[in-house]
Amino acid sequence: MFVVIGPTGSGKTTLLHIADLLDSATSGRLRLLGAECGGSWGNYLELRRRMAFVQQKPIAFSMSLRDNIAQPVRWRGIESAEIEARVESMLRATGMAGYAGRNALSLSGGETQRLAIARALLSQPEILLLDEPTANIDPESILRVEEMLVGIVRLCETTIAMSTHDLTQAGRLADRVGVLAEGELRRVGTPAEVFRTVNRGGLHSVSLLFS
Repeated sequence: MFVVIGPTGSGKTTLLHIADLLDSATSGRLRLLGAECGGSWGNYLELRRRMAFVQQKPIAFSMSLRDNIAQPVRWRGIESAEIEARVESMLRATGMAGYAGRNALSLSGGETQRLAIARALLSQPEILLLDEPTANIDPESILRVEEMLVGIVRLCETTIAMSTHDLTQAGRLADRVGVLAEGELRRVGTPAEVFRTVNRGGLHSVSLLFS
């Protein structure tokens, strides 16, 4: 799990949008999954299908939670039997089996965020991108989402790249942390390495994170 930390306006969401090929970088090179990005639309589409992106404020459709989770892979034409098997497995893995029949619009903010992550995982992405997945939910829901993410890494062997402005969350979850300030990654390392640098008074431009 790679966690990007930085204050509001540092470019965290933009970085994730570029990684998911939703936006284009103004300069530089982009490599994803071992390949240089460029060329035909078909090449971009193939790369995007190997990733999934959950926005900070995810969308829920007016249908059951089960159908919300299944909808994206139905659009891809996957057979019904396989879809049902995947949905059941994901409901169990994310602890949401008890919500399966509820209308998704009746879910709390934390439940909706878990729904969105489960829905993204159903396409079995190699990379899951999350934009501040716990920014708008209560402390109990934050804990559940964090437990869900740790379980996903272990169960699905999916690489997660997420943004947050919560330093303690980065310390709890990350294998590596990237410090983003003024549009630049100023430091990348383990949580211990990054926070030790900051505590010694380095990375002056990132001191705003602690104010």
